[in-house]
Amino acid sequence: MITLTTDFGASEYVGAMKGVIYSINPEAVVVDLSHGIRPFDIRHGAYALYTTFPYFPEGSVHVVVVDPGVGTERRGVIIESEGHLFVGPDNGVFSLIEAEEVYEIKDVSASSTFHGRDVFAPVAARLDGGERPAALGRRTDGVMRIMNKEVDVAYSIHGEVFCRDRFGNVITSIREEHLKEAGLKRGGVPKVIVERRRISAPFVGTYGEIEGEGFGALVNSSGYFEIALREGSAAERLDVRGGESVEVIP
Repeated sequence: MITLTTDFGASEYVGAMKGVIYSINPEAVVVDLSHGIRPFDIRHGAYALYTTFPYFPEGSVHVVVVDPGVGTERRGVIIESEGHLFVGPDNGVFSLIEAEEVYEIKDVSASSTFHGRDVFAPVAARLDGGERPAALGRRTDGVMRIMNKEVDVAYSIHGEVFCRDRFGNVITSIREEHLKEAGLKRGGVPKVIVERRRISAPFVGTYGEIEGEGFGALVNSSGYFEIALREGSAAERLDVRGGESVEVIP
């Protein structure tokens, strides 16, 4: 099985990648994980991949193309992790994946603007067809990381903004277990500091419980603490793009 995660939207670029995959491996099963990643938002792509790949069977090949640096010196890589394979640019989009083995994709003939079609789709098709990563790349060290999963819990909880989703929710690195450790319970009104901007955000269970035009805080379906507005964009109001520091004071 091959999954595709891109910032291409409903464009012909997705079809071109699928055409290449099926030309090489007609028996492939291709799943569109998401093509709704915010354009050029590597953090959003990394978060979407990390929170969804565990729902796919081991042996799946996950292709990610959120690649504003296409055609530059950035590497293309294959990663082995938890029985899955990941293929894409080494630009931080695999920041949250615990890489067990990393291979730099061997030089191939490709356009300077569409490595999704010319590099990553063919590699994914061949991996899904049974070829090993070592046949397609050179073993190398590590991957670029632009996101930090480490969270400090003491009097307050310190993390970072992972990304903003398409609804404008601000997703942080803080998980539900960190909130429990700090003693934050539903119904509480924690102080939240996002890059020196302090807000109050009642801790609720659903978006519908957020009152009026104020902020709310909740744990999303992937277990991460997020800041939201009811039918509005918390990210726009807070001017958040990703990477900002977050402190939660219960």
